[in-house]
Amino acid sequence: MPKPKVLFICSECGGEHLRWQGQCQFCREWNTLREVTSHKSQVTSGEARKPKKLSEISQTSVSRLTTGIGEFDRVLGEGIVPGSAVLLSGPPGIGKSTLLLQVAEKIGKNSPVVYVSGEESEEQIAGRADRLGIKADSLYFLAQTDLELILSELADLPAQAGMGKLGLVVVDSLQTTTSENATGSSGSPSQLKYAAAQLTNFAKAQNVPVVMTGHVTKTFAIGGPKFLEHIVDVVLAFEGDKFSSLRVLRAQKNRFGATAEVGIFEMGKKGLAEVADPSAAFLKHHSSSPGSALMVAMEGSRPLLLEIQALTSPTSYAYPKRTTQGIASKRALLILAVLEKDGSPSANLASSSPKYGHLNFSRSDVFIKSSLGMRVFEPAADLAIAMAVASARLKKPIPPKLCFFGEVGLNGQIKPVVGEEERRKHAKKLGLEAVGADEYQTVIELLAFLFSH
Repeated sequence: MPKPKVLFICSECGGEHLRWQGQCQFCREWNTLREVTSHKSQVTSGEARKPKKLSEISQTSVSRLTTGIGEFDRVLGEGIVPGSAVLLSGPPGIGKSTLLLQVAEKIGKNSPVVYVSGEESEEQIAGRADRLGIKADSLYFLAQTDLELILSELADLPAQAGMGKLGLVVVDSLQTTTSENATGSSGSPSQLKYAAAQLTNFAKAQNVPVVMTGHVTKTFAIGGPKFLEHIVDVVLAFEGDKFSSLRVLRAQKNRFGATAEVGIFEMGKKGLAEVADPSAAFLKHHSSSPGSALMVAMEGSRPLLLEIQALTSPTSYAYPKRTTQGIASKRALLILAVLEKDGSPSANLASSSPKYGHLNFSRSDVFIKSSLGMRVFEPAADLAIAMAVASARLKKPIPPKLCFFGEVGLNGQIKPVVGEEERRKHAKKLGLEAVGADEYQTVIELLAFLFSH
């Protein structure tokens, strides 16, 4: 019997170390190494293959499995590829299980679907399905956390139930799945790595798509080792504010399509509903007030109207606070520095760049957020952030028919961004006037208007 091998595994990234050390050499986190003992040496062998010329390789067209949920299919690239492994991540309570139940219902009308849950009992799943009005004769539920038993049931179920080939397998969630062949408790890096690898191998061998759900950390990174994101074919992120009804589905990795597309959903009493026109929904609740500025963001190939909100208030601290929500904090600091007073009392606003905004934030707390929990990290949000902050600081509203997009440089110049033509067309469709790099004079006039008393 081989001698047990002692390893130290990082609880954040899953990196393996031969000895303990204070900092993980892979993710650079401190005090995250945990001692584990490995009793088995896993050796993998593959089939011998010879290299081929690219011209000798024949291509086969893949028929995708469409769910009938347009926003979901859009993000995946018009459907699920058979034999693919999909990882759906998101914070607790965001609606991952609800979305997958609705997907399972759609596919279960044409082919058998197995929904494996390690977080809820069969009665709880049935109760959720009843609330959502889900009915499908070929939808099977399995409450199990043992990986070997799950794979055994998936292999035997088609023959026992007298049904055809499985159409989809859902595993909810990966953190609750355990195996005796891996060290550590459920949710540990070694368990997650082993479970993801085995489920992916099952998907490839049986040519059955497997969708796994995974939790995220407080920084919105997928919980567990980075190995998870590399082994699966598709990584989806389900985002949104749990106190808002809006949900956004993004593709962070897709081996069978683009990663630029997003899907917009709205959570209701009957589950998740597709939002056909998100911009109209945003505009419906918008009111022109100090600290509010509209922007046209590009979510994939689709323009989307959003609202950037800002608030400034006198601070009682030695160092004023800078708080952001849905906006990159470092980018917000950059915009505040560009708008900061330049110290020249004779500077003429109309002839200077927006860099000299004549605004003093040294004794003001600044709060910036995006509407409805949307996360906006593209540079095109710079101009809208600047206008919202200036409007809040001067307590004057921006004209309601204006919307902004453009990157603000350190010298105060407004730079062009990707997709300007699509953004302008979308703004015109909504009856708004787009302001970007080409409307530089409009920005100067607007700042002069905000400063006028």
